[in-house]
Amino acid sequence: MEKILFVADRIVDVDGSEATALAVQGGRIIGKGAEDDFSTWTDQNTQRIRLDGTVLPGFVESHAHLLMMGQVKEQIDCGTPPNGGVTDILNRIKEEARRLGPNQWILGFHYDESLLSERRPPTLEELTAAAPANPVYLTHNSGHLAVVNQRALDIAGMTVQTSIPGIEKHAGRLTGVLKEATALEAVSRYIPKPGLDEYVRYIRSGSADCLKVGVTSMTDAAMGLGDDRNSKLIWDSYQRASETGDLMVRVQCYARVRDHDSFVPDPMNSPNLLAGGVKLFADGSIQGHTAALNLPYSDQHDEQGMLLYQPDELADVIHHFHQQRRQVIIHCNGDHAIDTAITAYAKILRDDPGNPLRHRIEHAQMASHEQLIAMKELSVLPSFFVNHVYYYGDRHYSLFLGPERGQRISPLRDAVSLDLRFSIHSDCPVTPLNPLYSIYIASTRTTRNGHILGADQTISVMDALRAYTSWAAYLGLREDSVGRLMPGLWADFVVVDRSPFQNIETSRVLSTWVGGECRYMAG
Repeated sequence: MEKILFVADRIVDVDGSEATALAVQGGRIIGKGAEDDFSTWTDQNTQRIRLDGTVLPGFVESHAHLLMMGQVKEQIDCGTPPNGGVTDILNRIKEEARRLGPNQWILGFHYDESLLSERRPPTLEELTAAAPANPVYLTHNSGHLAVVNQRALDIAGMTVQTSIPGIEKHAGRLTGVLKEATALEAVSRYIPKPGLDEYVRYIRSGSADCLKVGVTSMTDAAMGLGDDRNSKLIWDSYQRASETGDLMVRVQCYARVRDHDSFVPDPMNSPNLLAGGVKLFADGSIQGHTAALNLPYSDQHDEQGMLLYQPDELADVIHHFHQQRRQVIIHCNGDHAIDTAITAYAKILRDDPGNPLRHRIEHAQMASHEQLIAMKELSVLPSFFVNHVYYYGDRHYSLFLGPERGQRISPLRDAVSLDLRFSIHSDCPVTPLNPLYSIYIASTRTTRNGHILGADQTISVMDALRAYTSWAAYLGLREDSVGRLMPGLWADFVVVDRSPFQNIETSRVLSTWVGGECRYMAG
């Protein structure tokens, strides 16, 4: 097997140790230290590679949606920016209708009414007027809501008499707004599904985006979104992409399940494809007013969100997969949803203490100190959606949650003080994938408007780096293969242009290496 000796001015691991040389053979790290330490290990066939910059472990994205990252790039961008108001989105829809011709589905992603000048999404009537001959389906930035036009409702056979949770009605008519999975899928099931080759293309595109920002290990945290046939095709696509080289990072897939009968792939642990865990949703999105809260929303005093399982129902599904030795991760944004998940986990883990499967709570945005203590006692691990502090923190503070609750979102320092291991994540494509910037957010709590949101919940850059590397690997049960620069692990690392402990918000990735192979080089 080929030997490679990487030499750099600074090779930094997350235990604080530093080196100037990294020995790699067969894609794995053999040792690290000073260059002279390997004088007897190297020979005339050893390749020597000089790395200019600071070497860090490759980032481990613990909660995102790799395939969707590639898929949404082929949809209309309804975000703000580039759109300032509803009219901008409608103009994009008109242009797409002209390009596609009649009867073709028009899909968009990323609209966020709280950022649009009108402070509302496009209406059913506006979408119908913009593309009367096309069904239109626009997904909210959170992924938990959508707005559609009349043509889409007609195709789905949906009328005001339709009784499905999450279909919004007002004054005796449908508004076109759909909330959460049951309502979303009542329409989205009629959207033509991509084929295997298209999915492989999305995977390759998403992989390339990971490498640009130093992510060497990725997660698909809701594979298939609950459609069993589509989930199976997506899993087949991941396997195909793994075989063809289109999957350029190591990916861990969690099957989106609702009940015992949902599709879950057989356990698999290859060098770049891992499956076995399952994903459940206990609630929705704070900015969509569907996260389940113990107290009403600050801007909607009669609204407390949507709880998607009762504790006993959730415990029953968890128990089924726990018995199958599957790791369970549960989407919980609101504090009521977190309470529900903790209650369900406690029922399961009383007979299996220590949480050997490392069941998790995802996002955990509104976790209270008491809830974190309960997680610690159960060994349930949170993965925090820290990007919310920057992208939504101003609005959580002023609109959705109010000052007291808003400044406590993603309580990282509380978790550190309890010695509760956690990860931080982007949930891309909900927010952009950029671990260096996420680490900056975690260490400064800076919002989009330049405010500091809950300064008492900042953590050190080193702890934030751990949360995006070794701790994230631990949450995914893969600490024996990725997340550190140490012998026996894969030689997955990123080279950045400066020390991550100085001006990290402006640091940039120079190159990304997977198994000792350069997969991305800036410029």
